[in-house]
Amino acid sequence: MTDTIVGAKSSRVTGGYKRHPRDAFIVVGGLAVAAALSVFRLENISTVERTVSHWINHLSDGLNGPLEVVMLLGTFLAVPIVAAIALAFRRVRLSAILMASGLLAYGVAKIAKQSIRAGRPLDVFGSGEVIVRGAAQIGLGYPSGHSAVSAALAFGLLPYLPARYRWWILLVPLTVGFARVYVGAHLPLDIVGGWAIGIACAFAVHLAVGRPDLRPENDSVPNGREGDDSRSAT
Repeated sequence: MTDTIVGAKSSRVTGGYKRHPRDAFIVVGGLAVAAALSVFRLENISTVERTVSHWINHLSDGLNGPLEVVMLLGTFLAVPIVAAIALAFRRVRLSAILMASGLLAYGVAKIAKQSIRAGRPLDVFGSGEVIVRGAAQIGLGYPSGHSAVSAALAFGLLPYLPARYRWWILLVPLTVGFARVYVGAHLPLDIVGGWAIGIACAFAVHLAVGRPDLRPENDSVPNGREGDDSRSAT
């Protein structure tokens, strides 16, 4: 009797999807990468990072308009908006996963910023080397909150997409990260650290509630009224 009750409660949490223990390695690995990169970020900026940052930041101003739009997908407001869109399509479970992943990534990135306290490009290079597009970004630089949130949303959504479209969603955090360097708000390591945190947070949520299998042969996403809860993925 007790086993039946526990099993029913577990099914409501996972929606019939399996928890994948290997997701724990992704969570730990992502956080470890972010922590390791913070050490390098606090040391002298490498020639490679300076070169990459300078090259991206000094690209044509014509990119500014489109990249400003894409960057919105890394803001705090993007989290409830994306979750609401999923809810509008009756994907209740997916909406909750996106909300949890995005908010967790936002919070972890904020805590990491306060702990690491690394400066932004203007602090590191000075105004003579940095082209600032839009409002000047002040405050702490590592990790990039935009990169963390956009990666969390992308990897939260990824298992629920058909296999043939799954990896295209990764263009979103890649473009958001590129844009943050382009506008002079972050250095490349800030972006990578943010991605690592975002991925870790998304898979922490997947680990807690289960997810579809990422293998193409198991590509199956339910379409019931309760979002992803009406049929299990094998």
